[in-house]
Amino acid sequence: MTKKIYLTPKEQQIYEALKAAEVISHDEISNLFPKEKWLNKTIHGLISKSKLKTIRRGLYFVGGEDGTLKNPYEVAMRIFKGYVGFSSAFKIHGLLDYEPFTVFVITSSKSEKRTIGNYSFRAVNFGDRATGEEFRNGVYVSTVAKTFFDCFFKPSYTGYSEITKALFQLPVMDWDEFLHYFKRFASPSLSQRTGYVLDTMKRETGKDIPERVLSYFRKRIKTKTRLLPSYRKAGDYCSEWKLMDNLGEKEFLSWWYGG
Repeated sequence: MTKKIYLTPKEQQIYEALKAAEVISHDEISNLFPKEKWLNKTIHGLISKSKLKTIRRGLYFVGGEDGTLKNPYEVAMRIFKGYVGFSSAFKIHGLLDYEPFTVFVITSSKSEKRTIGNYSFRAVNFGDRATGEEFRNGVYVSTVAKTFFDCFFKPSYTGYSEITKALFQLPVMDWDEFLHYFKRFASPSLSQRTGYVLDTMKRETGKDIPERVLSYFRKRIKTKTRLLPSYRKAGDYCSEWKLMDNLGEKEFLSWWYGG
């Protein structure tokens, strides 16, 4: 039998005032109760009774006994300084058909993890590559073109199959913006891997990918590389792209082949 947790009158008063928020700072609580003498003690009591959860110093998660969040992306913005990216950005842009329980934030500082309710929040350090965002649906999120660049840059956070599926569903891509990030940030090997995937996708699915885009990536080919540099070496070699496909098009186009 679950033991019932009772709140003191002060704890109940403050908790009722905070319930509408999902994440709140100590300063925001202080502004709500500027004359409350024992505020810090009351906050500590709510933490000890699991009504507040400390995310970091001075920032709290409110309630959420069932582990759900009304807007995990706004919560992510309160936790980390950056923009929503990877599969989380796909969801905001309407390119993902399920609700991911890991919310990615791309930052220019250190990588971190936090868990709140049923959600995992991951900050990924991109350094000077942490650019190319827009304000959409109340949060900062990578633009569509930058989302695809980021996913090709770090495919382990999304997966090639999700990347190609989202691109296939995308009505219009700003290819000039897309190439801008490759010209600014990408190595020749990243360009080779991206070009190979796009070229294969165009051939297999008929997706309209401009030849000028593929031509740019072909010009960046330097030396031999692998689609997944840290993965097993076995695979099919594509001489046109000087690339060992150690994942396989049946995998990165699994949604197309019915996998």
